[in-house]
Amino acid sequence: MSRLGRALSDGRLFRRPGSPRWILDWTDGRGVRHREALSTDKRVAERMRAERIRQRDLELAGLGSVEGQSRPLAELLPQYLLDLRQRATESHVVNVEARLGFMFRFMHATRVRDVQATELTRYRAAQLALGKSNRTINCHVGALKAMLNWAASAGLIAENPVRHFKPLRYGEADMRHVRRALSDEEIDAFLAAARTDDDDQAAYAAADLTIASGTKGAPYDERPRRSRVPQRLLWTALLETGARWSELTSTTWADLDRANLTLRLRATTTKSGKSRVIPLRRELADELWALRAVHQRARQRMTQAGDRVFVTPEASDWPRETTGARRILHRVLDLAGIAKKTTDGVIDIHALRHSAATRMARRGVPLIVAARVLGHASTEMTSKVYTHLGVEDLRIAVLPSTRASARMQSA
Repeated sequence: MSRLGRALSDGRLFRRPGSPRWILDWTDGRGVRHREALSTDKRVAERMRAERIRQRDLELAGLGSVEGQSRPLAELLPQYLLDLRQRATESHVVNVEARLGFMFRFMHATRVRDVQATELTRYRAAQLALGKSNRTINCHVGALKAMLNWAASAGLIAENPVRHFKPLRYGEADMRHVRRALSDEEIDAFLAAARTDDDDQAAYAAADLTIASGTKGAPYDERPRRSRVPQRLLWTALLETGARWSELTSTTWADLDRANLTLRLRATTTKSGKSRVIPLRRELADELWALRAVHQRARQRMTQAGDRVFVTPEASDWPRETTGARRILHRVLDLAGIAKKTTDGVIDIHALRHSAATRMARRGVPLIVAARVLGHASTEMTSKVYTHLGVEDLRIAVLPSTRASARMQSA
């Protein structure tokens, strides 16, 4: 190793009067001085100093990536997340941080060199025993592999020791949370129930029954009450646009083009990071526009272009956590007589997106068009995951057409 100027020292280890910890004063390879508390045990502190100085000298000699296999995983994580925040959405970063944090708590490995196939196999077996799904475990292990791949490409480590580790099988038989699509009849019943629920909740908010009974008196009857924002159009838009919950509930009035009958999903809110424009039926566009007046009454102010199109019944923005929306969805499903869970799968908010894709297939919409509307990068995702055609939908494929039947009968 050659270096211009004065050589770097091995640092100074000392302990302040009255302090139990040994402190290391040292300079890294970039010439930046550090002072950090190491340990109350001098022998441990000496070993920690030797490791830091050795790592520094190897980096100066161009061998840092090889020695990087000894880096603590907890040291790589903040560097990886800092880089990831510049390339991915904040929600993705939050998910990755949570997955890696969970793995670090359960794994025995603390350094890169300790992460071996046997360690991940042991981790997987423990998580399967706890009842975790194959998909969840694959997401956790995949996040670790992605971090180590990044560290290798950044030159922080020589290689990812588990780059060839295979994920668990994840087919239809391995799914824990299988969604199903609503049939056309169920969609009609669901939207009718949503209208009924809006009427019932509006009457409850206005205290119609209590006022009609006259039990509370005039002061109660004359109390000002804010308007409730109906939710039927939210469910209708989810079923007709196929948009994700976060995409649709992030749209503003500036994104609604009433003249061209379109709704724009901005790149900052879509999962792919690309904007897309979805056509609307005229009736839906007109109903959405009329909703502005309801928002103004509920918020007691004029509607602004940057205000959300879809808001909670109390006229506040929907959060990412959709507990309130799930409660409304379950209430509407009960009103419609639709089971939330059957042997075919469950109905949740994201299942409405599956229903939208399936309805497009029933109507003969080309797969590439459906994928474009849904925002999928490939038609494989649209056909494999989001399209749920039942036996009755497939019957047309094995029955002769009406014209062919007529010819057969005339013959």
